[in-house]
Order: sequence, then structure tokens, then C-alpha cells
Amino acid sequence: MEKTYQVIVVGIQDKKRVIDVADSEEEFKNMTVEKFKEKLAEKLPKEASDLSELRLFYTTKQLKDTDKFSDYGIKNNATFFVVFRLPGGR
Repeated sequence: MEKTYQVIVVGIQDKKRVIDVADSEEEFKNMTVEKFKEKLAEKLPKEASDLSELRLFYTTKQLKDTDKFSDYGIKNNATFFVVFRLPGGR
């Protein structure tokens, strides 16, 4: 039986969602933030379809789209926080 690697995402509409990320530890570690955002977009309301507006945080760090989960030491069942970038500002 294969193990499914998942993360928990908190933030959009104040809901907690469990997102399936990968079927192997290697695939999980090599998952890029950008690729994960694509998986996440499938579970979010249509208003969240612009991935460039999503900001993901793990512990105290904002995740960069080009980085891999392994760059941050992200493990199975980790919790991410997601927010939308606000227009305006500097």
C-alpha cells in the first residue's frame, strides 16, 4: 500500500484543507512551491485562480515559487498558511 504525502493549508475563507502532494517521499521533497500552488488551486474557490496572488508561509518563512519543499525541511503533514497579496503598497 502506497503512502500519500500531504500538507495542511490554513487561511482561505478561514478553512483548513488537507492537500495530497505526492505518492513518494522523493516526489514530496522535490515538489516545487509553484507546482504545489497548482495543486492547491484545484481545491480553492475560483477567485483564487491567480497563483501569482497566493503567498504561502511555512513556519516564519514566505515560500519562493522556485524552491523545493526540501529547501525548507518541509515534512509530511506540515502546516502552511496561505494569504492573498493585497493590491497597492510599495
